[in-house]
Amino acid sequence: MERRERADGVSVSESSLQFHVRIAPVRFTSTASTLSVAVALAALVGLGPVACDGSGGETSEGETGGEPVVYPDDAQTFDATDYDRWVYLDLETDELVTPATPEDSAEWDMAFQRFNIAVNGGTSGTGEVAVARLDDAVYEDVTVAPADGYVTDNVVDPVGGMEDVEPGYAFDLWFDYDMDEHTLSPTGRVYVVRTVEQNYYKVEVLDYYDQAGTAGYVTSRIAAVDPPT
Repeated sequence: MERRERADGVSVSESSLQFHVRIAPVRFTSTASTLSVAVALAALVGLGPVACDGSGGETSEGETGGEPVVYPDDAQTFDATDYDRWVYLDLETDELVTPATPEDSAEWDMAFQRFNIAVNGGTSGTGEVAVARLDDAVYEDVTVAPADGYVTDNVVDPVGGMEDVEPGYAFDLWFDYDMDEHTLSPTGRVYVVRTVEQNYYKVEVLDYYDQAGTAGYVTSRIAAVDPPT
């Protein structure tokens, strides 16, 4: 996917993406098919660069600006700005890892690349990691993992509640997309991740932009929770 660039690395009429994950703001208010239409229009009129996720999903990326954002003390930011390289996270150690063969490695639980968030399960890996989405939950109130409702990555053939989502990551619905501003914002949804070791962590994505408004910096909160009762 080609990207036009200006002197500071981004076209004056273009921008890049950023992630902020809370392991909990632009909003995605439509299905992936609608998003793809918006992307095509944005590309035609030059509203911004189009980022490709490597699996068929794409979106126009925007910049944000304004007052500095203050995050909770436990928030952490992942540099997911690279269009070709994934950043891998082991939840138990809360450390980034560099698996030699991510597709069959048990070293990682989650991975970040631009607006994509993958887990080590399904079509992304052999770790059997799965995710439960808690639509109406408040991050601070989640102390016990749900017993059911878990899905994993299914990039080749999205199923169940993900039939309209491209490319099929379990975390695909973490953001809303503003078609006027061409920016992303977290939905505020809380996710519970069941790791390779069968432990449970709650995640909330907080932001996708750094303080300068550059896209691709995922800020999130992540904390361990008790297993289902």
